[in-house]
Amino acid sequence: MPYLPLRLVCYFTLGWLIASTFSGVFGAALPVVLILWCAGGCFHFARDIIEIIPALRRAARRSASEKWNGRYYAYYGAQIRLCLVEDMVWIIEEDVRTILSPAVTEREQRLLGADYATIPGTALHGYSEQGLLRLLKVRLMRRGGEADMKKFIVWLQNEALPNVKRVPTSSAI
Repeated sequence: MPYLPLRLVCYFTLGWLIASTFSGVFGAALPVVLILWCAGGCFHFARDIIEIIPALRRAARRSASEKWNGRYYAYYGAQIRLCLVEDMVWIIEEDVRTILSPAVTEREQRLLGADYATIPGTALHGYSEQGLLRLLKVRLMRRGGEADMKKFIVWLQNEALPNVKRVPTSSAI
């Protein structure tokens, strides 16, 4: 059985050719011809139509079993991973980098000390909850009140961090 999109393109191209060729011959009966052509398509693609729901279920199961699926927290289109390790919340550095502008400097990371480190049990670098909040507040004081940074702090404190602490399995690595 050929590839489905190729079959669909061929089927609709053939339908268009038939419709354009016989439009002068059939005249007002052209809509009836197209309806019959569509009904024939339903029979031709019946197996594909029936397979749609099981295929969607399989795709949902497969995506749910991926390592980080369901472990991301969405912040205005960006995905942020939060890890709970020994009652301490860690935020992945790579994910924070996509949100913060300008990027966190090496100096700022050194000043955080143990609050910026390799997350225990992984090879990922990240910020502890206290370290990231301290970094953001220092940046706010130095740069002035950036609205985006304030939104990020509020989102962390009111949505993401309480949820990780309440539902620890949402942050399992």
